[in-house]
Amino acid sequence: MDADERESGEDKHMRLANIFRFALERYLIRGAHYQLLAVAALIGLISVLGGVLVRWGAGGDGTTFDSVWWAFLRLTDPGYLGDDTGFYRRAVSTILTVLGYVLFMGSLVAILSQWLNSTMRRFEAGFTPVVRKNHILILGWTARAGTVIRDLFLSEERVRRFLQRRGARRLHIVLLAEEVGLHLMQEIRSRVGAAWNPRRITLRTGSALRGDHLKRVDFLHASAILLPAGEFSEAGPENADTHTIKTLLSLSNHPVVEDPGRLPLAVAEIFDARKEEITREAYKGPIEVLAGSAVIARLITQTVRHPGLSHVYSELLTHASGCELFVREAPEFAGASLERLSGHFPDAVLLGAVRSEEGTFRPHLDVSSGFVAEKGDRMVLMARSYEDTRPAAGVPASGGAQRGAPGVSIQRFAGTKRVLVMGWSHKVPRLIAEFASYPNERFAVDVASTVPSGVREAAVERYSESCTGLPVRQQEADYTVRRDLERLEPAAYDNIVMVGSDRLPSGEESDARTIVGYLHLQEILSKEANGTRLLVELMDPENVGLLGRNACEVLISPVILSHMLAQVALRRELACVFDELFTTTGAEIVFMPVSGGPWEGRTVSFSDIEEELRTRGCTALGVHRRGRGVDVGSFHLNPAKSEAFALKETDEIVLLTTYD
Repeated sequence: MDADERESGEDKHMRLANIFRFALERYLIRGAHYQLLAVAALIGLISVLGGVLVRWGAGGDGTTFDSVWWAFLRLTDPGYLGDDTGFYRRAVSTILTVLGYVLFMGSLVAILSQWLNSTMRRFEAGFTPVVRKNHILILGWTARAGTVIRDLFLSEERVRRFLQRRGARRLHIVLLAEEVGLHLMQEIRSRVGAAWNPRRITLRTGSALRGDHLKRVDFLHASAILLPAGEFSEAGPENADTHTIKTLLSLSNHPVVEDPGRLPLAVAEIFDARKEEITREAYKGPIEVLAGSAVIARLITQTVRHPGLSHVYSELLTHASGCELFVREAPEFAGASLERLSGHFPDAVLLGAVRSEEGTFRPHLDVSSGFVAEKGDRMVLMARSYEDTRPAAGVPASGGAQRGAPGVSIQRFAGTKRVLVMGWSHKVPRLIAEFASYPNERFAVDVASTVPSGVREAAVERYSESCTGLPVRQQEADYTVRRDLERLEPAAYDNIVMVGSDRLPSGEESDARTIVGYLHLQEILSKEANGTRLLVELMDPENVGLLGRNACEVLISPVILSHMLAQVALRRELACVFDELFTTTGAEIVFMPVSGGPWEGRTVSFSDIEEELRTRGCTALGVHRRGRGVDVGSFHLNPAKSEAFALKETDEIVLLTTYD
């Protein structure tokens, strides 16, 4: 045999060995069941070989089967080793016992341990389908989703009533995220805080655009589906809205959806309000759409118009101590006007009613409109808890308050209000459009940012043609650099708005820049004796304390939007109430100065204030004890009816009214 033939023979042997190893690999990676079968087959083969060897080599009584059984016992239990006699039998028994340690014990424990670990990892990864009913489904993980979960946990009374209406017993939240695990659970726990309850939340891995992943979270049997947006995303606001719309299409056109009328309520947040109509059309079931940038822009604009209003919004739209908005069914009030019902809630303030009309809800928040309640209408109230919204016994029989002088005196800014917007985000074009939407008030807006002015001008021009009538000047400046701030001359402005940036990786970094700029700004303004009012948008509520107490007004946009998402999911009617309160038309929350009015220098009860304003077609919400200078002072929303206030000329009445 020459060298070539030997080499060819070695190649054949190597190929046969590789074929065997490859076949063995493909078999063993199929799972623990196949691995156990392979080990069992090997144990059986060794038992047969050991039994044959001891039968032929040592002889003795019994059959071949007895010898095989003898070998199997030595292979599986080392305790039999001392019972054997004779060198040959002991040698075979020792070899079988050693092989037993390796195969029967080592391999079996290794396979079972590996199987258990892989099973636990699979469970933790969240691939097991959810089988539930009336759960709240959140699609996608963002920082906003964590705040929504916290809000749901804290809304105990709303959740209990929400579940009762659907015949469920307890709240359960299912979150579908791209990647889940202990790290995500720990992050949610840190955001929820003391309200954390791991038994009421389930995490599942998947994409909301995949039909099989949506089926994994049993979306069709959910009581509500929430699609929160995230302020900070590599995709950007435009792509985030596109993702939301595609998700709604995936839900509507899923193969398991036989009747679109069975789809649960969807509450979706989008960035661009111009996509609201197409977002509604993408979902065939009931849906409420929250345009986050529009909401925050409206809150900022109204706070600029009425300094101090951010404190009212923070109380009504967060879970801080104080009042919230509630919707209560009151069929016993059918046939009564809002004027007759205004004083019928001893521990709450009646704002108006919500009526269902052709599948949608329409708010009626003007007590002077002559609106008469019908069966099925819901009362909108401001109170500290749902229990406080209980009406007094009986139905009022009076015809309403005696009309006095119509209307109220609302303090307006004389001349043109100069506003400096510091920073840039997707909200700023909408914010400029909001300033331009008030035809009876004049604003001049300057925008200072490191983003090139040409980019900002194009964004504003693309957003709305209505912005062209508003004087807007784009300036390039970095508000974290003191020299740039001094060049802007901030003391020359009536209002300064610091918006959170969405161009940074996280809210923490955005707030860090905002706080640095705020500190520089405070130092510059402290040298000037002026009334410049400062409004700061933050992304993390933990950073509020860093700004100092009553140093400025603060809006924590993620907390406000998350609260609105959660509350609309629990009570859909609140969506139209929020929309009515935060638009340029309809009812508004405003301040009425005490100065020059009948209450200046007098001590009056809140019930007297309510009665007087009711005759003017307005709803009293509380009292604002304004401080000195730019200090906003303190707010007393929905005080006890009997509580008396010694009103000074600097105080104001917080009220709900409709005016041009």
